[in-house]
Amino acid sequence: MKIIAEFLNKHLSHEVINRIAKQCSFSAMKENTKKYYVKRLLLRRGVVGDWKNHFTPELNDTFEKEVLAKLKESRLEFDFEI
Repeated sequence: MKIIAEFLNKHLSHEVINRIAKQCSFSAMKENTKKYYVKRLLLRRGVVGDWKNHFTPELNDTFEKEVLAKLKESRLEFDFEI
């Protein structure tokens, strides 16, 4: 959260950062699934790497080209597998 706040040039107290982190945890989001429905539930199992069961090769290529390219300079790091 701290890195994201810095990227957005926002100063957030430790209290606010901790509250955001708690609210964004998988377990907290699963408690209120109504907020995470678009056409279907956006939350699944919360398992790293489960995306492979849902992404087609074409969708993965699009994600890598468009999303990761935009985030390249952000200093954000993602673990897609453990």
